[in-house]
Amino acid sequence: LRRRQRQMCIRDSFISPHQGNPNKWEELTHTSVKVLRRRYDLDELINIIRAAKGELKSSIIISNVDVVDVIMGDIREKVNIAIWNNYIVRVGYFDVDRYRGNDTLVIDGSRYEIATPGFIDPHIHVESSLLTVSEFAKLALIHGTTTVAADPHEVANVLGVEGVKLFIEESKYVPLRMFFYVPSCVPPTSKGLDTPGSRLTAKDVEELLKYEEVIGLGEVMDFLGVYEGSEELLKKVSIAKTHGKIADGHAPQLPEDMLIPYAAIGIRGDHESVFLDEALTKLRAGMRVLIREGSAWRDLEELSKIMTYMKINTRYLAFASDDLDVIELFEEGHMDRILRRAVSLGIDPITAVQLATINAAEYLGLSDEIGSLTPGKFADIVLLKDFRQFRVRDVIVNGDIAVIDGKYSIKEERRFKYPDYVYRTINVKSKVKPEDLTLRIEGIKRGYAKILAVKVVVGKAITRKEVVKVGIEDGLLKLTGDQLYAAVIERHHATGNIGKGIILGLNLASGAIAQTIAHDVHNIIVVGKNPGDMAVAVNRLIDVGGGMVVVVNERVLSEVRLPIAGLMSDKLYEEIVEELKDYVKTLSNLNVNFRSVFMTISLLSLPVIPEIRITDKGVVDVLEGKIINPVLEVSS
Repeated sequence: LRRRQRQMCIRDSFISPHQGNPNKWEELTHTSVKVLRRRYDLDELINIIRAAKGELKSSIIISNVDVVDVIMGDIREKVNIAIWNNYIVRVGYFDVDRYRGNDTLVIDGSRYEIATPGFIDPHIHVESSLLTVSEFAKLALIHGTTTVAADPHEVANVLGVEGVKLFIEESKYVPLRMFFYVPSCVPPTSKGLDTPGSRLTAKDVEELLKYEEVIGLGEVMDFLGVYEGSEELLKKVSIAKTHGKIADGHAPQLPEDMLIPYAAIGIRGDHESVFLDEALTKLRAGMRVLIREGSAWRDLEELSKIMTYMKINTRYLAFASDDLDVIELFEEGHMDRILRRAVSLGIDPITAVQLATINAAEYLGLSDEIGSLTPGKFADIVLLKDFRQFRVRDVIVNGDIAVIDGKYSIKEERRFKYPDYVYRTINVKSKVKPEDLTLRIEGIKRGYAKILAVKVVVGKAITRKEVVKVGIEDGLLKLTGDQLYAAVIERHHATGNIGKGIILGLNLASGAIAQTIAHDVHNIIVVGKNPGDMAVAVNRLIDVGGGMVVVVNERVLSEVRLPIAGLMSDKLYEEIVEELKDYVKTLSNLNVNFRSVFMTISLLSLPVIPEIRITDKGVVDVLEGKIINPVLEVSS
């Protein structure tokens, strides 16, 4: 009834090849109930059959439109698409009048260059956008993404099971089709390498898997736990597979002897392939490869060679964004930006669409419901004004029009409100002092030390070990060049833990950068040229409840407040874009001018990506899975 009322109100002002102004699109109010998964009850099946015959009249018909057929791998020209309720019920050269009723909206497909299935991101962390689920959903839809599978392990590390449930609940408020993984590794390892805010047990996993929104087990990043047969971790995998859910992976640069046992337990694939040979090894092991092109770590150019140079079968390949910041999401797009980049690297545009639609749907086990423009699938459709550039004009999701002329068209009837406790997640033992934040060599007045430093690889998630020779004055390491002090301060349980080390490759000219985004357990991380600025930056975050801050000469130059779990803003995306632009400009003035530096800094504390990291417990050798002393040698 609501759908009928809505369509009767807008029928005469919407596009039709027979009546009305083809350029007049009015904002629509989203009133129909979101359907996440197909229902197979008898009445639904009978109605779909009747709608496919034209006995039940269509809600929307798109006429005379070219369509990317991702099943056949070609383009069908000037076909019609009939939508009934949430479903596509006919695609082809049928008589439109047979399916049109008094309330049917008929859209002239000649307005577009082509129609594609809705784009699918099979692996993303919404928290990395700095946005709430609601604000993220708007931008994703504007850029043609109709389905995402989100792994909320960032918020889970801070807020535990309740954080995951909050995301699931908020997803019910948005038209974007949102699925979730249950985080498998909260904390990321079982070896006690850092101090988490929360833990998710096998019992928690089993509870969360019962939610309709949950698609499977999130990236199993504790590869050492798998290899060594951790019963707690393997129990989570067992529960997920027993429930018929998928197990998503995280296996960066594993030698084949470690990868094979990892793949053998049923982990479907992963997004961590950085190099071509790594991706090929996973494919040979039967794993699917999600080609990641995020804001800070970009693997598409290297892995595109699979298709352009090697020309292997693409069935087990899909695209994913993993982590995408709000500026790039706003200015460049979501999956559409990956598709543009893919085509620019020589990948056939139809192949690229397959990776962003049907292949992603198959990865998620959803190809019976989404991923192609075929009868019985949900009506998730992207209408493009430019095919090779993937410029989105209009978007239909779940049979409703969500984007018109590139603008979000759905009026919010209600908005999710986060509870007060998510704004109180910083619990430190005390404010820090400058001397708390740097490695010291006690008893040495003047001399040198060989330090094992963490070398950032710009544009990649990996790090490298590098030995540097550093001068000592009165026990303090005197850094030169692009060497920076780094510290991680535990912020969940007031333990007072502070891990310390040296970072290379960020090129910060002066001052300090601190943030409460520090994967995966999200303690406070700070890097800087001098301890005084570092202390001011850390204490500022404690005062404001989390976020990111830049300090020079003990003065705050720029900050982005992230009060929700210290990870996300509660503001509209337009406001956060402007705040983050100012922050990035400030960093650029300090010679830090590569994209999404906050993401690169955030991974410095993640002890599951080789080679070396820093946590609140110290410097970590990732493949060894242990805390190490970064001071290798001291001479006076």
